[in-house]
Amino acid sequence: MEINLTSSLKGGTRMLKICFKRSIFKRVISLICLCIMTFMVTGCGSQTATTSGNSGLNTRVITDMAGRKVEIPTKINTVYCAVPTCEAMIYSLAPEKMAAWVNAPTDDLKKYLSDRAKALPVLGGWMGEKCTANLEEIAKLAPDLIIFMTDLDPVNKVSAGQTADSIMGQTKRPVIVIDSIFSSTPEVYRNMGDILGVPDRAEKLATYSEKKMATISDMVVKIPEDKLVSVYYAEGTAGLATDPADSHHAEVLKFVRGKNVADVPAKGGQGMSAVSMEQVLSWNPDIVLISSSTGGFKNYQSILSDVSWGKIDAVKNKKVYITPSLPFGWFDRPPNIMRVIGIEWLGNVLYPEYVKVDLNKETKEYFSLFFNMDLTDIQVNELLKNAV
Repeated sequence: MEINLTSSLKGGTRMLKICFKRSIFKRVISLICLCIMTFMVTGCGSQTATTSGNSGLNTRVITDMAGRKVEIPTKINTVYCAVPTCEAMIYSLAPEKMAAWVNAPTDDLKKYLSDRAKALPVLGGWMGEKCTANLEEIAKLAPDLIIFMTDLDPVNKVSAGQTADSIMGQTKRPVIVIDSIFSSTPEVYRNMGDILGVPDRAEKLATYSEKKMATISDMVVKIPEDKLVSVYYAEGTAGLATDPADSHHAEVLKFVRGKNVADVPAKGGQGMSAVSMEQVLSWNPDIVLISSSTGGFKNYQSILSDVSWGKIDAVKNKKVYITPSLPFGWFDRPPNIMRVIGIEWLGNVLYPEYVKVDLNKETKEYFSLFFNMDLTDIQVNELLKNAV
């Protein structure tokens, strides 16, 4: 039997070609499918994060509270506050991320700080027109994020954004703006919880703040108009500077429905309008609050002993109080998250028959939650010395 090898080889060659073509076709189809799947996965991811070409760190773009779009690291380990206003918030929310202080902590403040916080560097900041920031040291520190916190009323929002842009240009670090207006406290906590990667902690502090603000608001709204007390907020040298009702620095007083007697224009920035003794005498307030950060105990002593001040009803009736200040201001200087306990304190001082709170208990509860500190009765008494 003869076999035609030539014919068989030709037929085999044709079969090999067909199989080879089918194999290539299958591989091409598989490769196309793989590319489509890869594109879909990376495409979805890019909606929430991008990759920095230089550092290789994941970043994302957020819109800050001034309406600015800012690219920040997805994971933030170090935070620097451009002004003292936000330090209390960061220290209560994520103290391990705090990288520096604007001003050196006082010895009194250090009593309430962790060992790590006491040892942080002091780098200055951007307060109003005054810049004390040490740009060289900030560059060495290279914080992942810088926060500029200020009152974001419609007038101030644009200038706040411009200041943040300027800080970003000087430091070459991402800078965001957050609101320091008292009513924004819960929102600020939630925003910063997302940004700093601690949403659960932020929600606890935000929820607590909301509840306390609602509770005090419900109490003071019941006070009859004829029971409202008049108050003078004494600041500066000898107490002859103040902030009126519309000032960002007097929000606690306004919240608890104290009648701010200061009939003067509100000043922006760090506030404080100069007044005369004659003006204070004409206002004749029922209560005098003395700023603990501008004059403090010295003003307290002089007001109680001064002949002119002695003509005022508040001094005659010994209704003169120093605003609590530790670890951060409860009322002002700077206006910060401790105003949540500040409204309980001041509401109870002005209207004890309407704002019925146990200040000892409330203070201990606040410090435990916000600063992880278990205060003794002696410490609470020290915090409220000359304040009740």
